[in-house]
Order: sequence, then structure tokens, then C-alpha cells
Amino acid sequence: MNEHRSTTVVKVFIVSVAALTLALACFGVGLGVGAAHPRTLVSVPAAKLPSPTAIVPAENITPDTIEIPGEIPTVLPLPTAVPTATNSPTEEVNQVQTNALDLQLFNEVLKLLQEQYYGDLPQSKDLTYEVLRGFVERLGDPHTTFLDPKQAAMFNSDIEGHFEGIGAAVDTAQGGGVELKHLYPEQPAQKAGLQVGDVIIAVDGTDVTKLDLNDAIMLIRGPSDTKVVLTIKRGDAQPFDITVVRKTIEIPVIETKTLENGKIEYIALSEFSSVAPQRLSEALTAALAKKPAGLVFDLRGNPGGLLDAAVTIGSYFVPDGNIVIERFKNGQERFYPRTAQFMLGKTPLVVLVDKGSASASEIVAGAIQDAGTGKLIGDKTYGKGSVQLPNTLSDGSQLRVTVAHWFTPKDRGIDGTGLEPDITVPLTDDDIKANRDPQLDRAVQFLLTGK
Repeated sequence: MNEHRSTTVVKVFIVSVAALTLALACFGVGLGVGAAHPRTLVSVPAAKLPSPTAIVPAENITPDTIEIPGEIPTVLPLPTAVPTATNSPTEEVNQVQTNALDLQLFNEVLKLLQEQYYGDLPQSKDLTYEVLRGFVERLGDPHTTFLDPKQAAMFNSDIEGHFEGIGAAVDTAQGGGVELKHLYPEQPAQKAGLQVGDVIIAVDGTDVTKLDLNDAIMLIRGPSDTKVVLTIKRGDAQPFDITVVRKTIEIPVIETKTLENGKIEYIALSEFSSVAPQRLSEALTAALAKKPAGLVFDLRGNPGGLLDAAVTIGSYFVPDGNIVIERFKNGQERFYPRTAQFMLGKTPLVVLVDKGSASASEIVAGAIQDAGTGKLIGDKTYGKGSVQLPNTLSDGSQLRVTVAHWFTPKDRGIDGTGLEPDITVPLTDDDIKANRDPQLDRAVQFLLTGK
């Protein structure tokens, strides 16, 4: 597969932070799961949204990514801008020349800016990164992205299920800054006295109110055992500083509980990381051993993760057939059949979904819905069903290119449409403030009454 190319190509589907307006960035996990190691498929969720039930996904995973070991198809369609192995050297040269940058004009503009612009210009590699980022953004596809080495490294660590940061889920604050949406228990942010709703307006003295969320997160994150000074705005009080000691944060992947006096078992999955299949298998084994009247599988706020994790986990709930279909622009298809033991048996199942359920979450929820083994309850899902090829470049930066779309086993499109729940139940801001969860209540009612 074009072994002469210098980039390492890995399949991935990514949820873009820019596209996910409500997506939360968790310090260190990445919005979307990105993977840089040479495993075959990668897919991750763009930013992670905390579940309405306070089950928050891993920390900030900026676009959605998922890794999956496996074999790449013998004939893998490549983006049209990339010459295939059948191109002759002359054809490749002509194609490059056609798309070549006019360096003379570029240098002319750069020289004028350097001489005339009242302000600072990007320097050295930063200039190259900004030019590439602007060019890629101009394509208009929020999932085709360029990541500089620091951003790429952040996403790579996210998919492993841990990161170095302060242990909080965040979002862009109204009016600028970084709002804390969730604090992981017993982690640095909570221990330092930070509260949900606090807005970070400066990091180590640098104003972040006008920065992109990802850029602000890069300042907040840092090596374990290092200190970061956060300037906090809390309500109407005067801003104040809090010093937080960063730590390695292990992302809580699974949350379980028993409801209705032992009649209903509940399992929430926050992300499809490399450890998710094993941990979910253990949780399912324990829950189903109690022979409950029903099982609630909560995928709300789950932005995605590894494709192999999605296929494995989908297999726990689907007895036969495929879990997902991958379709390229030229019509070529690849089917992903079940890869693990069917565990659900005859236990009634409800899958909770919302607008934060994306990518891998939609693959699994769609497969369950198509198989008829469970009902989807909640809100319409996000609609992230495109496939990206992440190319790891020579300096550690990454170019992720959209090359295909995902479809459910019954050939329903996911990208841009999302999945409609079988029973729609909204969750309002008033519900969240009052600590109510009508979606979970409706799931329990359905499992107990069958309607």
C-alpha cells in the first residue's frame, strides 16, 4: 500500500471539535480519539461530552478517533490528490506540479507582511503549520484536519485512556474562556478547590478568553507533577488565582449501578478506548449474572474511540451479521463482521443516546437498533460517520483526510444524519440543574413494563 510514502497511514474516524459545538474538551484525553501508532484502524470521538447523568467521558479528546488493529484492505482507495501506485513517475510529477504552491507569490506576500504588518507574525515552523492549517480548513470538511506535533501527541495519548492534566471536562465559556463542566473525583482540579461552572480566563498569566478551546487546553495541560496557575472567574466575584499540580489522569471508562431494588442493571461507557472491551465484558458478566429484568447501556456523551473496540463491543449485543459497513467514494465497500462472543442473551436492553453520542457510539447503537436486540431512548445522536486516514508526517504532525463513510448493517447512513431513538425523551437544562434524569427514568419504565 504505497510503501514508498513517508507517512504512516492509519484509518480513523474523527469528530471535529469545531463541528461539535457542545463538545467538551477534557484536559488530556482529546476530543475524538486520535492514534499515531501503527495500528490499522483508528477512530475517536471529537470532544467528549459529559453524560447527563454526570458520567463524563474521558478528558478532552479533540476530534473523534478510534484505533483498531486489523488488516487494511488489499485495494484501499486513496484520496484523489494522492497518486496511486499505478501512476507513472511522469504522471506523479505532473500531478504535483499542477497542485504546486506558487512560492514566488507566497514569498512576495510574506515579505510585505514582514515589512508592513503592525503586529507579530508566526515564525519558523509555526508559519508552515499555520499555512497548512489554513489550507486544510479551506477544504470545508471539519474532519479533514492538520495537527501540529503537540496536538498530535495529545490525541495519541488520549486513545490510550489516560493523559496528563488537571482532571476536568471543559467547554468554551460564554463570553470567552474555558468553563469547567465536570470534575473527576479525587483529581487535581477538585482537590485544588475548583468548582463546576468556574471559568478559566488566564493560564500562567496568559489570557485565554480569545483563544481557541484546543489552544487553551494545550496551555492547561502539561507534564505530571508540574504546577499551573489558573485565573478563575466564579460568578460575580473578582477573579482569583488557583495553583493546580497536574497529574496523570486515568479515564474512568465504566460506571455501573443497580436500580429498582436489583431489577435493573445499569452500565455507562464513557469512551471506546483500548481498555473498554475488556472492562465492559467484565461489567456485563457481573451484571447479567444477577439475572436482571433488564439492562441499561448508557452511551450518552460518549464521543467514540477505537474502531476495533466498537466492533468488539457491538458483538456483545448483536448475535450475528455485521457491525458496520465502510463505503468509499468510488463505491467500494468493506464489511466489519462480529469479532467477539454475544453476551446479552435474552436480557431486555435499552441503549441511552443523546447528541453527544458520536462515532463509535453510533456504530454500536446503530448495530443494536438494526439487530432489534435493544431499544434506543433519548435524543438524536450526533451524526459522525465519516472515516479519516491519519497520515503521520516526518516531524510528528498529522494530516487526517476524510476518505469514506460508515453505514449501519442495514445500510443506514450515519454521517450528518445521526440515529433517531426509538423513544425520544429530551433532557433539559432544568432537568440537569434539578439533578433529574427523565431519559434514564423512561428506560427503567420501558424495561419494567415493556412499553
